[in-house]
Amino acid sequence: MQTVSFKTIGCRLNKAETAKIRANFIAAGYKVVEFKESADASIIHTCTITGMAEKECIRLARSIKRKHPATYVVMAGCAAEVEQERLKKESGADLIAGQSIKYNLPEIIGNNLDLPQIYIPNSNEPTTPVFDTTRAWLKIQDGCSFKCAYCIVPLTRGKSRSLPFTKIIAEAEALAANGFKEIVITGVNIGCYRNDNKKIVDIIKELETIDQIERIRISSIEITTTERSIIEYMATSKKLCNFLHLPLQTGDNNLLKSMGRHYSADQFRELIEFVIKTIPDIGLGTDIITGLPSEDEQAFENTFQLIKDYPFSNLHVFPYSIRKNTRAADMDNHVPHKIAKERTEKLIRLGVQKKQAFAESFVGKKVTILTEQIKKDGIASGWTEQYIAAKITQANIKPNQVVSFIPTTYQNGKLC
Repeated sequence: MQTVSFKTIGCRLNKAETAKIRANFIAAGYKVVEFKESADASIIHTCTITGMAEKECIRLARSIKRKHPATYVVMAGCAAEVEQERLKKESGADLIAGQSIKYNLPEIIGNNLDLPQIYIPNSNEPTTPVFDTTRAWLKIQDGCSFKCAYCIVPLTRGKSRSLPFTKIIAEAEALAANGFKEIVITGVNIGCYRNDNKKIVDIIKELETIDQIERIRISSIEITTTERSIIEYMATSKKLCNFLHLPLQTGDNNLLKSMGRHYSADQFRELIEFVIKTIPDIGLGTDIITGLPSEDEQAFENTFQLIKDYPFSNLHVFPYSIRKNTRAADMDNHVPHKIAKERTEKLIRLGVQKKQAFAESFVGKKVTILTEQIKKDGIASGWTEQYIAAKITQANIKPNQVVSFIPTTYQNGKLC
């Protein structure tokens, strides 16, 4: 039996797609082994949203080739859509596989290595994704048509397009039948979902009717696509987790305009206030890019103050990274990396304080987690529906259980 390993870098959508690629390899007769182990093939599902992400993908590929020279290394996904020759040279990978061929890798690798194949699924077959995690990611949409000045995603994934509603629900039912109790809805720009007069709220409502599914979570969603009906539905839903990740990127109006974002800082504030009023105990996440072209001290202060004013519980902050073939790459007044890094660190410190304050507000209150890892001492870890890390000790506890408990403290980054 041939062996294959996987490593996913980047977003939740990448994780959902890796699970589909993994399923195709298993159907083709491969055994999945741990990444970095000796294997016939090793698939690195890449990310190129930042320079750091791409460098990590390259480092991993070089590491595999150094430790296991005979392993057939594949760099697949987003990074493979940009400067393929450079990527191949720097990584030492045997194959650079773009979006259009990554689901056909079992056949491609089999042909290149002259391996016997048991079965080769084609990309149109409804293969149920195979996850190596407790929760499952459900892809509903791909691509983005917004064309923000700093973002390379439209180049690596194309225009926004939605998967068929019936196909999405069928996959969710299959995942539920396989034992997954939590489903995370994902895509590049999921709020843009449109298919057969259905929107994302219709997907959520349909998922609620699947008995085996106990929790539904929404991944990152743009505020210009966030219908208030989703927020209002979340307030009364028994399964939809009280957590929203709403990318801000910058709290400065001039930068929002120059970067091609379709909202103002005031509009962002207005939506956050509506969310908090509708769901007082909601977990709130956001993305911030520091050092965007022309970001001066006042622009950064505008961002910092906006974050400071609201109870964000999860900040994803990173410095701007120049990506070729984006409008921002050709703009003037690029911020020195040192300054962008300092601003990143300042926001991260603020985020840690806010995360702790939010988590501590749940001490003494009943919370629910999906158990994911069970240590030998019987301590189970997981996440609350507000996306707070937690750990619990209960008799006979097992992975993939939705359990409730009342935390007595918050320490080392977890409710316990």
